[in-house]
Amino acid sequence: MRNLLAKPLLIILLLGSRLTVSAQQEIARAEQAFANLSADSGARTAFLHFLDSNSLLFHEGKGYDGLRFWRGLPGGGGGQLLWKPVYTGMSGSGDLGFSTGPFEQLDAPAGNVQASGSYTSIWVKNKQGEWKVIIDMGARYTHSLYKQQRHQLVYSKLVPVAENINWQQIEQELITQLHQKGYQSFLAYITSDSWFNLLGYQPFHTVKDIETGLKQIPAGLQFEHLGGAISAAGDLFYAYGAVKLQGKKENYLRVWGHEKDGWKLLLQVLKWPE
Repeated sequence: MRNLLAKPLLIILLLGSRLTVSAQQEIARAEQAFANLSADSGARTAFLHFLDSNSLLFHEGKGYDGLRFWRGLPGGGGGQLLWKPVYTGMSGSGDLGFSTGPFEQLDAPAGNVQASGSYTSIWVKNKQGEWKVIIDMGARYTHSLYKQQRHQLVYSKLVPVAENINWQQIEQELITQLHQKGYQSFLAYITSDSWFNLLGYQPFHTVKDIETGLKQIPAGLQFEHLGGAISAAGDLFYAYGAVKLQGKKENYLRVWGHEKDGWKLLLQVLKWPE
């Protein structure tokens, strides 16, 4: 995956300091428009409209061309895919963002729930100034939360970084710690704003809940970093890769944000072979 092109530092700082509450909600508005199109016109139409030309979907440790996948699916069908944004954030440079929330798949419009879980989208702004989804990853759990009323959270604590950031090294250092010291290594990077989507579990989104959630992760997972990108402001990056267990593979996705006291893990999607 390519890095997002850097901009002059002065422009970055100005953009970062002038983000209004309305601007910070750009990602939520884009995600809701995506979800509305899926509800009204079908998931295939929505994904073909909102996926970036370099978008990736994941299955069993590998990344796949998102547009090619959805183009290969037949149109129509009686099912319906619904979701809504609950937790979103955007870089100070306005070129990279994330969104997560509940989804449910129905066997027909207003029908029975066939599957449910948490979705996570990574959004990038293309050359035409349009928000597009470059990464889409879900983590299933039972008992849908889609109809639950919940206040929408917008993360707004990012601090721009002046120097060039080796974000790959930050990601790799966490992986090394996880392999050497175990999942408690996550605790050094989580805050009250962190959000963990783990396979088979409803989201963990407080420090105490995440500490509980870490105990649910199977022992012996091996992580392999495969790609990602950083914002022009150097304040937000995502990283994705493979998760290995007993010879089988699944995938992970992490969203990192730079705060006053350093890099924090804002969002973790973790799936493992069942």
